[in-house]
Parts: sequence; structure tokens; C-alpha cells
Amino acid sequence: MPKAVLIPQSFTETGRKVFRDADIQMIEVPAVNNDALLHYADQIQGAIVMLDPISNETYPHTPNLRILARVGVGYNNIDPQGAAQHGIWVTITPKANYNSVAEAILGGILLASRDMYQRNQLLINGNWSKGHAPAGHDIAGQSLGIIGYGRIGHALATKAAALGMNILVNNGSHHKEPEIGTAVSLDDLLANSDYVSLSAPVTTETTEMMNRNTFSKMKPTASLINFGRGQLVNHNDLIDALKNNTIHSAVLDAFQQEPLPVNDELLSLPNVFLTPHIGGGTTDAINRGCQDAASEVVRVLSGNQPLWPVNQL
Repeated sequence: MPKAVLIPQSFTETGRKVFRDADIQMIEVPAVNNDALLHYADQIQGAIVMLDPISNETYPHTPNLRILARVGVGYNNIDPQGAAQHGIWVTITPKANYNSVAEAILGGILLASRDMYQRNQLLINGNWSKGHAPAGHDIAGQSLGIIGYGRIGHALATKAAALGMNILVNNGSHHKEPEIGTAVSLDDLLANSDYVSLSAPVTTETTEMMNRNTFSKMKPTASLINFGRGQLVNHNDLIDALKNNTIHSAVLDAFQQEPLPVNDELLSLPNVFLTPHIGGGTTDAINRGCQDAASEVVRVLSGNQPLWPVNQL
């Protein structure tokens, strides 16, 4: 049976070249989802997955499928253990975009530090004088609390410390001693951080960890920066915290519901800056991610172990 892989239309040339060099046929579809997997079940042994959810009910009907290679680091759209029960590897691309996300977070901190979004709106609305008035703070000497000390957290700590920020780190129940900064309890991090950045995975421990209770422990002058996962934050509690000035502001790139509904209350708040989940979406990062995901498929279809599995067979 010829080797074949299902790829989305957005899959870049860097990844396609990996498949051509390995003599693996590519079947292109608008999106790799359950319907596409079922339609091509008899032809494919691998698939490249973006953000579309993949159901466990699909696997009994894809007997030749051996790997789902996710472009990115999050995999909450796939149940790795459900896939493993059917002999299917689930892999991620952890080295592709961690630096891109860290840079985006740093950009968010700089935006929040000078209230740049608010000043932009004042300028657009013709209020030059108010927008021109002194406001905000230097980030040098300010404290950055990083929740989740993986590749992204480590890269962010390095960059922020180089700009003179004090670094506080909490990695939940999986304690890590940071190379830069200080490991502290979650309560200490919340109480002492001028910026709280989320880069933790979504687990039972971390789901909606930012809520009414944890917002109340933050400084009223502090900003929440979330370029991680929307599920880490209780959406309604965040809106209340921003409206009631429990916290100063938020810079958000991830939401519980995506796309963010056009009537969501967040869109009307003056102290929040929103982007549509683009933190790791630079051209460079996407090229690296597609290349790494394709390489994982080639490894598995060649009879080798993948480098970055999130399950075990």
C-alpha cells in the first residue's frame, strides 16, 4: 500500500518538501477533521492536524492510521490516550514556536506597561492632550510572574530579565528551579507580580485557575497576559475583574471560545487588548512547525519512534 498522508490546505511548502523527499503521497483537504479522516480512511496512514477537534469515535473507522501530527504544542483538540488505544501516535512540535510566543508575550507586556492601546484610542478619538499625558511605567524593575515554566516560560524569563524585569516563577505541582528568577508559591506570585503571564498546559489543576479568587490576590495595578490557553481563565470572572478594576488590564490572545464571539463583552472594555490567537503564528514558526510535524510522520511511517509524542503505544 503506498504511503499517504492527509494535509490541510494551509500546510506550508517546508512540510510538503519533507513528504516529497520521503516519497509520501499528500492528499490535500480544506481542513483535517473527522469527516476528512473518515473519507480518506482507506488511503492514509498519517495526518497533519491543526486546531480542528478529532473525536475518539473516528479511530475505529481509520484502521490504517498510525500518526496524528499536530502543528503546535497544544493538543486539547485530541485525546492522546484515546488515539493510543487504536495504535495511533499523537505528536506535537514543541521547538517550532516557543520563541515566537515568548516574543509575543513580551510585546504584550510592553503594550500594557504604557497603556498603549488606550493611548491609541484617545489619539484616534481626537483627544491628543489626554493621550499625551504621562502614564504607565518602565518595565525595568517591575516584576513578571510566569505561571508554567516550560520552553515558553524559560524563553520569556530570559528575554524579560534582559530588559531589567524581576522574574517570579510557579510551575504548579511540578516544581522547577528557574535558571533566572525565583520559584515562588502561586499566592506569592499573584501578590507580588506587576504582570502575570500564563504558559501552563490545560490540566485538571490549571483549568480556570485564573478566577474570581485568584484575581483578588493580584495587585490592582497588575496586568494579566494570556498567550497560552483560554481554558486557563474563567471568562466571566475576568470580565468582572476588568470592569471592577480588580486588576489594571489584560492582554489576551487565547479565549475559552474561539473564534471570540463578535458580541463578547471583552470587546467593549477599555482596559483590554485582544488578538486572535496569533502568538505562535509567525511565518517562521509555522514553517518550522510544518517541517517538524512532517518529519514526525516520516519517522513513524518508516518504522521509527517519534521524537515528540504525547502518548505511548
